[in-house]
Amino acid sequence: MRIYSLLFVLILCSLQLRAQSEKSVGLRVNGVVAEFSTFAEGRATAEGFIRVNDIEGNSIENIMINYSTGIYVGYSMTIERQSDPTKLHIVIKPLPAESIRRLRDSIWVKKLAMNWPHRGIQDPVSLSRYPEPQAVSVNDVIKLPLWINTETGAVIGDRIHFSLDQPRAAQDFTLNDVMLNLPGFRLSINGELRSGEREISGFIGRLPYFYVPGKGRFILSIKPHEGFNFQKIGLIDENRISFSYGGDEFEWVSRDPVIYRGGKWHLWVLHDDSFTPSPEELKDLNLYSNGNCCLYGALGGTSLLPTPKN
Repeated sequence: MRIYSLLFVLILCSLQLRAQSEKSVGLRVNGVVAEFSTFAEGRATAEGFIRVNDIEGNSIENIMINYSTGIYVGYSMTIERQSDPTKLHIVIKPLPAESIRRLRDSIWVKKLAMNWPHRGIQDPVSLSRYPEPQAVSVNDVIKLPLWINTETGAVIGDRIHFSLDQPRAAQDFTLNDVMLNLPGFRLSINGELRSGEREISGFIGRLPYFYVPGKGRFILSIKPHEGFNFQKIGLIDENRISFSYGGDEFEWVSRDPVIYRGGKWHLWVLHDDSFTPSPEELKDLNLYSNGNCCLYGALGGTSLLPTPKN
């Protein structure tokens, strides 16, 4: 199972990674919730880290980056359930070579290289020591050193808590549960490709959006939403989204069908002229795809929509 980005609420690298500003991060794998938080000891601080995660089968691939200090470290953790439901078998090992290869092309590593140009594109540093495979209880805590300054004794690492994932109650499926799928996409405006020299890996979400400087943000939905000025002006046709607004023609083409099993569907569009991303966000996007004009993402629900104007 892949998981999608929260750094800009989008996915931009071929690993389909999720990145989060460092707080407590909980990830579900194999019926277990692993909750990660960063600790610091000695003359070190846990502030300023971005945590990038991917889930592959029963493994969590975890990368930590600090653009200010240049720390860039990663590891993989496999979680296996035992016959005793309260016991887990944990294996912590280096990141797979293929994951490291794809990380080199990610926006996060390109930004790190920009901040530390004398280093260029680098691979994440391995742990100084990997613990032996171990059996733990779901209430146990693993304290894993990630970076150690041998001169000062300062340590930065992960504190990992485990709990069993709670079963979720069945509920009725509605249009609110439909996700729009946008892998490997390109955006064109008035027939001109505006998403850069290469396709962007993409993401999945209920209310996908794109922002164009000077034109605002366009939020898309397969249904109207009461209290919000969504207009029925677009079309989903297999892997293609198209609509016209303000004299411009927009076309967002994905590698796969936007809605599972394809089809041709009406599309509602909300124009949000109040949204303004930071210059840093747009700058970061251009690191990934030269010539990319825009910012992309997805909202999880109507609570995140802009407040309607009176």
